[in-house]
Amino acid sequence: MSSLESKEIGRIAGEIIEETASSIDKSIQISRKEYEERWKKVQESMAAKGYDLLYVCGSELDRSDAAWLAGAFDPMIERYSVILPLEGKPVILAGSEGGHVLEEAAEKSGAEIALLREFQISDEEYRWARFVSLDQVLNRIGIKYGSRVAVASPAEVFPCAQLSMIESYFGKENVVFDPDILRLIKYEKSDTELAIMREANKIAEAALRGMLALTMPGLTELQVASVGDFIMKALGAGRTGFCTIVTSGERGYTVIGPATNKVIRKGEIVSLGVSPTFNGYHGVIRRTVRAGEEPSPEQREFIKAVEDLYVTVMEAVKEAARENLPSNYIDRQGKKFLEGLKLRSLDGELRTPHEPYTFIHNMGCSECQEGYGAVTPYTENPLGRQVALAIDVALLGFEERGKPIFPVLYAVVEDAFWKKGLEIGVYSKMPLNVQHLVGNTEPIGDNINPYYKEFK
Repeated sequence: MSSLESKEIGRIAGEIIEETASSIDKSIQISRKEYEERWKKVQESMAAKGYDLLYVCGSELDRSDAAWLAGAFDPMIERYSVILPLEGKPVILAGSEGGHVLEEAAEKSGAEIALLREFQISDEEYRWARFVSLDQVLNRIGIKYGSRVAVASPAEVFPCAQLSMIESYFGKENVVFDPDILRLIKYEKSDTELAIMREANKIAEAALRGMLALTMPGLTELQVASVGDFIMKALGAGRTGFCTIVTSGERGYTVIGPATNKVIRKGEIVSLGVSPTFNGYHGVIRRTVRAGEEPSPEQREFIKAVEDLYVTVMEAVKEAARENLPSNYIDRQGKKFLEGLKLRSLDGELRTPHEPYTFIHNMGCSECQEGYGAVTPYTENPLGRQVALAIDVALLGFEERGKPIFPVLYAVVEDAFWKKGLEIGVYSKMPLNVQHLVGNTEPIGDNINPYYKEFK
């Protein structure tokens, strides 16, 4: 990286941080009272189903359940878990290294914590760690052999060793996988949760703004990503929901690929995405632009189709909320739009590009791995009363890697939005088309997202 590039990256980051910092309320956090209210809701559901204990696992990848239940937003090193008895506080079960970090989380949420040797890094020794046994923990909270245990983590992420551990203690017949017991409760968000996500999305907007300003030929994807990462941390985002996305040229085949040392060349299509984690909750913004020059008419047609799909889906979201319709109505409207979409392919034929994934997903203590709340053809329940969701619309310009069909390999528009009763608003002001923001730091101005509405 040349000194000129470093200075320019620093200037852009500093300018945007200075513009944004005063608007971020870093004090908004989940209170102990709210954690206690969460435990009570889950315990009431456990009682109704005849469970004596709820068990969730966690790791760097699967943070959402333990984060929501006990404030364990920042796990480090080892896997861990959280258990919640029918009465009383949850207990975080941790290894000796990550346990130091999770002790801090326990103090904030009011949960208890215990260090288990089973959770340590397997080939290391921790001579002075204060390990206890699972048996001791369970005796302390009044849970005995034969109690019914609800595993609220999905089976596809649950470690075999942890399953064996609890089955050997309670009996295989008494351990039941029931992820929905937790998912359905944490799907509905409190005012505080939605407010924290408002701040997360202010940070996301600032970070993407910085990345757009640096999306220019000659820089690497990682250099562009670096300004976004710096802005996010400077504004209070401790980590991210996914590795910061910058994919240029043929890297569009990766769809959600992390930034690399690839140099961005003039005329390449670039997709960018950020997901800052602020006080445990996520924001998200993604957009697609062209580096160094305006998109060609054919490229603009493809990108505009994604923007039109966004409008179609958001209008369907508003209608579904207003009329209390099954959420799959939203999916049908998006698919109906695509059925009528015909774009000129590279061989001159009129074809319909494929969407890579569903149009709406849930978000909260993860960017997209909440386990419940995505809108699909099969979701018949209406949208929740008070929820945070993401509209994530995209089109693929290929069907097989290395074989382009359209002049753009991948284009996306993703935003987080909130719903409270009949009210709906996208968190970010970022317009759908951001090509005019490439290579400069001019303010967004009056050209803002048509669905933006501040959460108050």
